Amino acid sequence: MTAVTTAVIVASVGNAAGALYGVISFVVWVLIMVWIYNIAKRKGRHPIGWLILGFFFTFIALIILLLLPSKRTTEGYPAR
Repeated sequence: MTAVTTAVIVASVGNAAGALYGVISFVVWVLIMVWIYNIAKRKGRHPIGWLILGFFFTFIALIILLLLPSKRTTEGYPAR
């Protein structure tokens, strides 16, 4: 095997690993977006708005949404 053949094999393996990483990352991102949508809907928040926010700031939107109280449980309490 020549050095050029070895370099081509290493480069192709690196590209395949990079492509697999890209596909897995995309699938995880889509799952997190679905999770954001479901949490927002369950908490009585605007799911499409949170989905748009999650598109740009995925983890920040997820953390904020998890920390926010549900509108459904806080509507019955009198305002202070």
